[in-house]
Parts: sequence; C-alpha cells; structure tokens
Amino acid sequence: MDKIKPQIIYAEMEYYLHGFGEKEIENTEIYTLARTLSDEALPSYQDKLDTIWEGFYLLVKREGRVIALPFGIHEYNKEFFVHFHLLGNLHIKRGEKESEEFYKNIFSEALRFMPVIKADEKILEKLIPYDIRTGKIKGLYVLEKVLSKNSKEKILKDYARHVERNPEIKEISLNEYLRTAGICYIAAYGKKAKSLSPLEMYKKWADGRDGGMLSIKDWSDRKEFQDWMDSGKDAGEHPFEIVFSWHRHGIHLYPPSSYQPYYHLVVTNYAYATEFIKMAKALIKENIPFRAHEFKNVLDYLAGETYFTVNGYEEHNFRYIPSREYKRKFFRHIEWDKIKIPEWKT
Repeated sequence: MDKIKPQIIYAEMEYYLHGFGEKEIENTEIYTLARTLSDEALPSYQDKLDTIWEGFYLLVKREGRVIALPFGIHEYNKEFFVHFHLLGNLHIKRGEKESEEFYKNIFSEALRFMPVIKADEKILEKLIPYDIRTGKIKGLYVLEKVLSKNSKEKILKDYARHVERNPEIKEISLNEYLRTAGICYIAAYGKKAKSLSPLEMYKKWADGRDGGMLSIKDWSDRKEFQDWMDSGKDAGEHPFEIVFSWHRHGIHLYPPSSYQPYYHLVVTNYAYATEFIKMAKALIKENIPFRAHEFKNVLDYLAGETYFTVNGYEEHNFRYIPSREYKRKFFRHIEWDKIKIPEWKT
C-alpha cells in the first residue's frame, strides 16, 4: 500500500487547475517529465500533426480517500497539452521560466504510480470514483417528466401530414411575422401571453437585438420587410430568436423566403424543448407553413430516448454525485465507459 501512498491533495489540483482555462507552463524540466511519461505508452491516436495518449492516472487524496485521477496527453507542434477531466488543462512548452513545484510533482507522481498500474490494472476499478468516471444514461431516468410513446407518435404523424399538405408562402410583412410569433408565444406561455399584443410578446421573450427590424416604416408592407431581410442589416443580430437563452440560443422562428417558402422553427437549447413542441403544434393547428428539421430529435429527447453523457461535456449532460440517493435512483441505469488503459511499451 505504501507504493500508492499519494503525495498530492485533490484540493491542490482544484486550486492549480480549475478555473484557469489553460495554464501555460514554459519549463524544460516539466516538459521532459511529460515526454518521459508519454514515452511509456503507445499513442491512442496519431497523424502527421497530432499525437494523443489516453489512460494516464495520478494518485491523489480526496477527503481522506485515495483516488486516481485520469488524464490524457496531446502533443502538437512539439508542445504538450495535458487534460485533466473536469479539472482543467496544462499547456507545456520548453523554456526557462520558473514554475510552481506542484506542476513538476504531477508528472513525477504519475510516473511513480505507473508501475503499480502495470502490475495490476484492476486496481483502477477501486481507485477511480464514479463522479469522475464517464458513461451514459437515457433521459428516461433523468428527466422529471417524459412524453408518452403514443403522444410522440401522434405528434410525429400530425407534423408529417402538415408538411405534406403545406402551401407555400414566399413573402410576409412584419405584422404577419409578429402575428405568427404571437401564435407561438400563446401556445408556449398561455395566460402570460394572451393579454399581450404580438409586439409586446416579442419584446418580452425575444433576444432584443432586432437588427433594425422594428424600425421598418410600414409594418404591413411585404416588400419592405423582404428588402430589410435582403439588406443584411441583421448580420450579427438575433431578430428571429423569439425566445432568448443565455446558454447557446433559445428558439428561432425564421421567416419564409423565395428559396425557403415556409417558416423555419428551430430550438438550440433543449431546456426549451417543451415550449418548442407547443409552438409547433400550434402552427400545425393554424395551418401555417413551417418546417422543424430537428422535430424528431426533440421528441426523442422529451420521450426520454436520448442518451445523456455522464460526467461529460456533450449537449445533454448528467452529473453523477456519489450519494446514497444517486446510487439508488441512477447507478443501475448508467452504462459506464470502460476504463482506459494505454498499451504500454514495456
């Protein structure tokens, strides 16, 4: 057990890595240690520019328990990029700049732990905690409420029929656009929207950067609205983001045009998936020409059929917390990734 006694505290890793984004180090001694470590294993991936090694581990002590932290090394242009999952990154170059001794210790300790892993790879199963491991879980087990299979199939059929019979619409006025947006708002927000005019709804929920759209003189003139769209004055703005989101984008309602003779409804942040489907159902009911190209993906998500990445960075994520409640509710439903072990050279 003495062989795997950690010399680094987890809180130090958080202090020196978390929040720094990418910590740049110009120190030849540390660079040499990173090279020595990577030379112990065959690359997981390699091409003319990039070499990647996955499956290195650092032993640390966290809240009285010994754990192993996974990390990977990426070499590009004779520089190293070291990624510690959920903690941060190091960018290591040759140089003479002084650096904290801590960064040297990371690689020294990883090298010291390596023979233990080579002797018994199964030890990692015991040492890597589940809040650091990665995997996937279906939304069915994560979402508080899911759409029934019958409801999903009905909505899909209604949408398919709507697309088949949809008439084309090539030009609209600003008033017509706001009225259509109003149908969406009332469907999504009910009583909060019903007492408001289309313009008031737009100002309440939209992004706010209208790109001069609301400055059009004649709101009933289709040509003027089309001329404004053709002018490109909205470049960099978000006039059609009818529901604003701080994360990525919310819901967009793009107007029809000569090359796309229908509205285009788009949701980017799936936190608004329910509102998106309510809007789509209202547009179908009102027989308004529109397309929603990710329609099925959104319904799959609401029905709990989409996988969430466990402890990852994908679009749909689930953070596993090591507690009795999480173990009881979620653990058996998680499909854990296989622990990565590099192919050792010796």
